Amino acid sequence: MIDDGAVTTASGLVLRLDEPARWWTDAFPVGNGRLGAMVHGGTGAERLQVNDDTCWSGAPHDGTVEPVGPLGPDGAPGVVRRARHLLAEGDPLAAQDELAKLQSGWVQAYQPLVDVLVEQPGAAGRDDYRRVLDLARGVVTTTWRSAAGEPWRQEVLVSHPDGALLLERAGAPGETRVRLASPHPWASTPAAAGDGILVATLDMPSHVLPDWVDGPDPVQYGGRSVHAAVALAVLADDAPVAVVDGEVRVTGARRVRVVLTSATDHDVATGTLHGDRERVAADALAGLRGALADVDGIPARHVADHAALLGRVSLDLVAAPPDLPLDARLARHAAGEPDAHLAVLAFQLGRYLTVAGSRPGTLPLNLQGIWNERVRPPWSSNYTININTEMNYWPALVGDLAECHEPLLSWLDRLAAAGRQTARTLYGARGWVAHHNSDPWCFTGPTGRGHDSASWSAWPLGGAWLARHVVDHHDWTGDDDALRRHWPVVRDAARAVLDLLVELPDGTLGTSPGTSPENHYLLPDGRPAAVAVSTTADLAIVRDLLEQVRRLAPVVRDRDEDLRAAVDGALERLPTERVAPDGRLAEWHEDVPDAEPEHRHQSHLYRVFPGTSIDPDTTPELAAAARRTLDARGPESTGWSLAWRLALRARLRDPEGVAALVSAFLHPVPGEEPASWPAPGGVYRSLLCAHPPFQVDGNLGFTAGVVEALVQAHHRGPDGVREVHLLPALPASWPEGRVQGLRLRGGVDLVDLRWAEGRVVLAELAAKRDVVVDVRERGGTERAQVTLRPGRPVVIAGSGRGSLSCGAS
Repeated sequence: MIDDGAVTTASGLVLRLDEPARWWTDAFPVGNGRLGAMVHGGTGAERLQVNDDTCWSGAPHDGTVEPVGPLGPDGAPGVVRRARHLLAEGDPLAAQDELAKLQSGWVQAYQPLVDVLVEQPGAAGRDDYRRVLDLARGVVTTTWRSAAGEPWRQEVLVSHPDGALLLERAGAPGETRVRLASPHPWASTPAAAGDGILVATLDMPSHVLPDWVDGPDPVQYGGRSVHAAVALAVLADDAPVAVVDGEVRVTGARRVRVVLTSATDHDVATGTLHGDRERVAADALAGLRGALADVDGIPARHVADHAALLGRVSLDLVAAPPDLPLDARLARHAAGEPDAHLAVLAFQLGRYLTVAGSRPGTLPLNLQGIWNERVRPPWSSNYTININTEMNYWPALVGDLAECHEPLLSWLDRLAAAGRQTARTLYGARGWVAHHNSDPWCFTGPTGRGHDSASWSAWPLGGAWLARHVVDHHDWTGDDDALRRHWPVVRDAARAVLDLLVELPDGTLGTSPGTSPENHYLLPDGRPAAVAVSTTADLAIVRDLLEQVRRLAPVVRDRDEDLRAAVDGALERLPTERVAPDGRLAEWHEDVPDAEPEHRHQSHLYRVFPGTSIDPDTTPELAAAARRTLDARGPESTGWSLAWRLALRARLRDPEGVAALVSAFLHPVPGEEPASWPAPGGVYRSLLCAHPPFQVDGNLGFTAGVVEALVQAHHRGPDGVREVHLLPALPASWPEGRVQGLRLRGGVDLVDLRWAEGRVVLAELAAKRDVVVDVRERGGTERAQVTLRPGRPVVIAGSGRGSLSCGAS
């Protein structure tokens, strides 16, 4: 069995349930970035639902945008000009109808691969049942006693070093059957490829409609699509193994091991398909044989690899976990009983999902990470780039997982290439744009079929928002080469927004048409409208992007003087956020009533978070307005929105708001159907985020929000020195604790931070290059200026009264 004494990074980092999964959301996820599985923990019959992150419906295309039209003789740019004119004439609904002509179809859907079904009738039983996901080791362990009283143990992992899934079950001798099932038709059914080895091939659908769209033939096969293959081996040390009728059978084994690998013809680096099904099958079998060469070493290699990443950061809130399963703990939390350790688990689960779902050479995390059981998953399990894809990567850099951030940047290079044609075709613009949905084939047009909502379709700023991740990667890592490599993503997104800006009647610049992602306002007659003359969210994203271009162009030696002049000129004419008469941060250019006052998106707070320009010190009036905006949004929302609000409250240094949102996020949501939006969000019994339905973004956003409550280093003072703010929004419910290993902007490492009674006890900072920082703690007026040099960490001691003193460690 997998060694109980294997490397671990922290005590108590286990998610526990005391029964097998009743629903898919009860299962525990394992993964290696490409291959993912949901472990249900069945006794007599186990189900591992398996995904390969390269399995999507559809196929590569040339990037041509095909609006439904009709467009008229002046093409798509003429449609935009007519919509702009209608807005100026005060007819936003007609403008929306005009923009609907630009809608260009749907993105494709992320697909399940296979189920691994293990049947051992003699193992059935529920006594002493326990199912545990060890976050530190990346292993799901299930233990129980059969009906006959025999002890059983199962462990499941997906190894990155070996590129393979491993299941191991041990108990009393008996009969075992292992088979493969898939929601897709087999191209070649599971067949023997050696002793105890099965190989099967299957094709993904050539087209899948979103789950919420009605239409004939919503799932289509037969066209060009991804070819996939799985190879599976069953090992039994003490019993014969045979392939019979497409399944593997074992008789009399005490221990059975199942190893699975997959392959497809989808090259994620280029977004191409090679189309050779036989080669795909050979690749899967070759991967399996490679894993079998030293199958005994798979667990140790996996744990060492996984723990090296997960263990870089630790969080301790000095709260002993109760000896209860998660469902009982969540119920007690909902009843008002404190359990700070739940927040620790949720924090580390976000980092775990990053490690398990996003590795160099893979696709970026989608709406469900890499875990999905449905052919038509919610929202196609796509890349939703008006918040969700970005949120997926908020914790990567600060959580010291920069290599896990790379898949997003690599995909952005391809997305930008496709988006250049979209910018030119739809807007007559330079640079590149993307709208609110995409997929591995880099769809960048407005989604819909000519009659769908402008609130999400008519938004061309997905590329501008995503470009922020290139900037953030540099701010955290200081990697100038990576910034130069991905600079066209940033530069050309800026060129596009410069061409999208128009002069408004007051002489300022704005977006027209403009939207605030997925939100509406009310017209005087009570009808909702989504399109307006300029919006706060649009201008916030545009301003932030142009400011980053101005700041970083010298770093990459971009000598485009015309671009620099255009950026400078635009920034002088862009209005900043304004405070509405009711004290909130205005979302729209004009004061109009909200159609949904508690809307899940709060995109007009972009420059609070993930931007960094609005904060209580430098813009107190706007910060207060942002806080009132959050108050008005209400205490409930979708799971991912709660996570975003947590980060926003932390940036606004609102400890009470942070505490309330931590509690709201950990609200238990039933896993059974039809629990789905617009029910309040929270978490399922597995701690996976409930929109509902499941979306991984909330788990990842929660991790980022917790970090913001503990430390912030986003600003420089008037002297240009970076400020490190310790415990800026620490909730009163976390009076004592310790965090280690966080990475901060500017190349600063928070090696250690300890606090007691809500005050800093000790902080240790380090850096890989020379840097000067000013350090302060919440409520303190004094700052300690520290010079950090490579290899010379500095320890800062707290007085318990807000003052800090420092010296070399």
